[in-house]
Amino acid sequence: MDFAFQVRERETPKLLRSSVGEEKNKMAAGGFVSRAFESMLKECSSKKNPDLQKAIQTYLDSPKQRNQHSSSTEPKPGDGSSTGDTQHVSKPTGLSGTITTALANAGYTLEGAEVELVLNPLRLAFETKNLKILEPALDCLHKLIAYDHLEGDPGLDGGKNVPLFTDILNMVCNCVDNSSTDSTILQVLKVLLTAVASTKFRVHGEPLLGIIRVCYNITLHSKSPITQATSKAMLTQMISILFRRMETDVVPTSSGSADHTEAASSSDQNDNGTTLGDALNWVKDTTFASIEELQKLAGGADLKGLEAALDNVVHVENGKKITRGIDLENMSLGKRDALLVFRTLCKMSKKEDTDDTKTQILSLELLQGLLEGVSHSFTKNFHLIDSVKAYLLSALLQASVSQSAVIFQYATGIFSVLLLRYRESLKGEIGVFIPLIILRSLDGSDFPVNQKMSVLRMLEKICKDPQMLVDVYVNYDCDHEAPNLFQRMVTTLSKIAQVPQNADSNPVAANQTTSIKSSSLQCLVNILKSLIDWEKSKRQPERNRRGDRAPEEDLARESVETKGHESTMAAAISEVVGQFNRQPVKGIENLISNKLVENTPASVAQFLRNTLNLDKAMIGDYLGQQEEFPLAVMHAYVDSVTFSGMKFDTAIREFLKGFYLPGEAQKIDRIMEKFAERYCADNPGLFKNADIAYVLAYAVIMLNTDAHDPMVWPKMSKSDFIRMNNTYNPEEHAPIKLLEEIYDSIVKEEIKMRDEAAGTGKDSKQKPEGEERGHLVSILKLSLPKTKSSSDAKPQSEAIIKQTQAIIQDRAKRGIFYTAQEIELVRPMVEAVGWSLLATFSVTMEQSEDKPMVVLSMEGFSAGIHLTYALGMDTMRFAFVTSLIRFTFLHSPKEMRIKNVEALRTLFELCDVEPDCLQDTWNAVLECVSRLEHITTTPTVAATVMHGLNQISKEAVLQALKEQAGKPAEQVFVNSEKLPSNSIVEFFTALCGVSAEELKQSPARIFSLQRAVEISYYNIARIRMVWARIWTVLANHFISAGSHADEKVAVYAIDSLRQLGMKYLEHAELTSFTFQNDILKPFVVLMRNSRSETIRSLIVDCIVQLIKSKVAGIKSGWQSVFMIFTAAADDDLESIIEKAFENVEQILLERFDQVVGDCFMDCINCLIRFANNKTSHHISLKAVALLRICENRLAEVHFLSFSLIF
Repeated sequence: MDFAFQVRERETPKLLRSSVGEEKNKMAAGGFVSRAFESMLKECSSKKNPDLQKAIQTYLDSPKQRNQHSSSTEPKPGDGSSTGDTQHVSKPTGLSGTITTALANAGYTLEGAEVELVLNPLRLAFETKNLKILEPALDCLHKLIAYDHLEGDPGLDGGKNVPLFTDILNMVCNCVDNSSTDSTILQVLKVLLTAVASTKFRVHGEPLLGIIRVCYNITLHSKSPITQATSKAMLTQMISILFRRMETDVVPTSSGSADHTEAASSSDQNDNGTTLGDALNWVKDTTFASIEELQKLAGGADLKGLEAALDNVVHVENGKKITRGIDLENMSLGKRDALLVFRTLCKMSKKEDTDDTKTQILSLELLQGLLEGVSHSFTKNFHLIDSVKAYLLSALLQASVSQSAVIFQYATGIFSVLLLRYRESLKGEIGVFIPLIILRSLDGSDFPVNQKMSVLRMLEKICKDPQMLVDVYVNYDCDHEAPNLFQRMVTTLSKIAQVPQNADSNPVAANQTTSIKSSSLQCLVNILKSLIDWEKSKRQPERNRRGDRAPEEDLARESVETKGHESTMAAAISEVVGQFNRQPVKGIENLISNKLVENTPASVAQFLRNTLNLDKAMIGDYLGQQEEFPLAVMHAYVDSVTFSGMKFDTAIREFLKGFYLPGEAQKIDRIMEKFAERYCADNPGLFKNADIAYVLAYAVIMLNTDAHDPMVWPKMSKSDFIRMNNTYNPEEHAPIKLLEEIYDSIVKEEIKMRDEAAGTGKDSKQKPEGEERGHLVSILKLSLPKTKSSSDAKPQSEAIIKQTQAIIQDRAKRGIFYTAQEIELVRPMVEAVGWSLLATFSVTMEQSEDKPMVVLSMEGFSAGIHLTYALGMDTMRFAFVTSLIRFTFLHSPKEMRIKNVEALRTLFELCDVEPDCLQDTWNAVLECVSRLEHITTTPTVAATVMHGLNQISKEAVLQALKEQAGKPAEQVFVNSEKLPSNSIVEFFTALCGVSAEELKQSPARIFSLQRAVEISYYNIARIRMVWARIWTVLANHFISAGSHADEKVAVYAIDSLRQLGMKYLEHAELTSFTFQNDILKPFVVLMRNSRSETIRSLIVDCIVQLIKSKVAGIKSGWQSVFMIFTAAADDDLESIIEKAFENVEQILLERFDQVVGDCFMDCINCLIRFANNKTSHHISLKAVALLRICENRLAEVHFLSFSLIF
């Protein structure tokens, strides 16, 4: 028989088998109601629960009745009725017409009698209170709602299935009492959460509040921690669901609630037509209560007085009293439900009875989570803000004056959320609560410590928000009618952090005081860091829009253009052009190898000047190369340009038309040197030497960047431009009138360093991401001149404040909260609180030995130095830096502690990370480095460190000092290479000053002198304009050191001078420049002034060595060479005279052509001095002979020149 069944089954069509299988699955899936009822039926007693038994049996018998009815009406084959598809899931036929099968379809909605048939047994089961009946019933109801089988609007007048569903929800809520088990409670919670979350079983009004109330009671009174936590989590989730629904407002309404739909539509239109600022914000007629008045009311526990002060802000608009709150008649259902719950939470949070403290705490916790969970865009919702003002603020007011530490903690949490997320709509209200919650708590000496810590923890969080801090400053401190809340808050925190530690206090009190001071200090540090973040974010330059075309596309385009040329030669040149634009050196090599140009610098230069489609950036890069052939090409290129009769700025414009300056300082320097030489040659007599033109060329580049770069502020004035030229060449500079004309021309018309196409080409894509429009100044490490002194800072800040106050007053009239965006606002903020912050960090360093507080103080110093430097506040920056240096205590080793080593570490970190900010304090910094080296290398001085304290601490400090004397101290000098021009000159000036003090000690120290020599090598690659200023400082110091009474010091200085001279003479010098002569001038001064035979002999030896090794690079330096030999001719020591004369003789016999130019008269004067020397007569005779040779050679030169002319 089984076999026959299997055969018949195989013969059954697949579609039929599938249909039967689906029906079986549906029966199983939809059987959860039947299974629940059958389980309940087993537990029913016919005596106790007859009605329940009957209701369950009625449900279970209903499918049989339906089956009988459907079998009698089942269509027969061929009668024309369709058996394939059902028309609607709610109208089943046959077997599928049973409720069990229908419930297998998720989303199937029970209608009419079906609802009553299913819910009647459940309702009766809830009344039994029998656990074995109750839990299956709750599980069944949960599934009915979760699978969307029940649709209705409990709590909504005129809604669908309202009485039935409201009744069933009330019964579910009543299932929980003191005797309920945890499993029952969890089942009830599951049903309630599902009901609130359902989009078809829509709970409103009183049933919704009933659900919230039950969850409250479970959370507050359940004895099981797990049940309490679950209830709280579900309660939080319910509230979150309601407010998400309010945000989207997508809760569908039934046909019976059409009026509510219209009301919702009307409400939405009202939302769109009314701006929040116009509707909610305070206006000029609203007055603030003073901080002192609020604190007095709070201190006297005058809650009514505080409420009156708050009402004056909340319920007054345009000078008129208004009423706030929920208007249920003109609001969509989603908003109504959410705000109804919100109002209930606010009311429950105001219960003051001791028994209800838990209720108040839970309500405040839920309110805080609710406010935090709302999306940012919804924080400006009209109805939400109106409800906050109507209900929440009064509850917050009560909580903020509560004696309960927990309640006050939640008050601070809620206020921090309002301040961080809702402040734009609560300007007046925040003006009340900052004094009430923050300032009152911090100012009050008798305020509970735990509540004070709650405020400080809140402040630590909100002080990390830069926008919030600036907004508070702008909307209150810059408003004449509002208190200076930002300044008052910072001042209060500073006072707390400076409170001295009471030595007699018990350990617990001491720990509390330390915690409060540490938290206050953290808040102050967070404020500075936030202002730094604000300054950085607002100072970021706008990025230039760059084209989307990739370099490969450029090359492809070039390739297409190349193919369009018909000429073979032109095609070959075009191919080379493409290669040059990728790799300029290889492109030129192929150009020469293919004999497209001659292998001469002039031919290549002509190609670069006249060939179309060459990348100007690549031309500039090739011209800046230091190899022999590219360098010769660059000279030929510049020499091919004629500048005769051109104004200086016109000449630069013309010069830079053919190429773009490369992105490397030395490349630019070579090109500008050659330009200066060529311009002077074409315009003789305009400048005394090419150095002036060279400096002026750089000054023009800097002025062009300053005048036309919008990110550079403030702008350079005409007097600044003139002063800049004088700074770089104090003795000789361009005529003032010429400088004024150049200034006017550059400011009026920009020199284009890049054309528009450059922004879309491959060159722009190769730039570093942070590169600004003034990239040349950055590459060259030049410094734009300071145009404002520290004395200008106060008027400037006052102007910013007045401008902001005008904006605030204007917006206050229109009821608009001002969200600040201007970077200039940071400066007056720092000026208002900067000195207080400095005092706090200093006092902390003086009083505290606690490492965390010391570290926080160091963070404060670092942030303060960075911020004041970025804002150009030189006076305050100088105070921060010098205070930090003072706390290193290197000037007083006996009093040094481990915290002073932390200050030294912070100082060295600044030198490493941000050396630019030290500027005029380099002298003090380098003194620290010098003292550190002296302490760590001198045992007698090291023995005085921490005098009188235990040996272990002393050894720890000494070890820490030795660590700082290693790499950290070394980095101070290594990083000098990164400094811009003004800073590096200040650095060398300070280092030479410290070295001079070391040389005065007994015995003399040469630590800083050695470092000066070392960093000279680091910085010798700088452009010559900057190096000339550095050398002016170094030369004077080497002269001083070379004249030292201790010959060892003098010998070291002169030998170092020789080494630097030889290094610099490797740089080629062009015609009309005097760099090489400046390098050798210190030898002249030393030779003339020294009375030591050893030193004079050493100088002559040094010059002889220079001549032998760098004779080709001396050039303008021959003038100094002959001056040195002239001084040697007057020496009393014959060996010095003979050595000097031998070299003069060799120079004239072998290098006459090299010295016959500008140095000829210096040579003749030298020979005359040798001829007149009184020490050696045979040298005198030789000198006379050399004079005759010079005469003959000079005659030959003139005769040759005369012959060439005719």
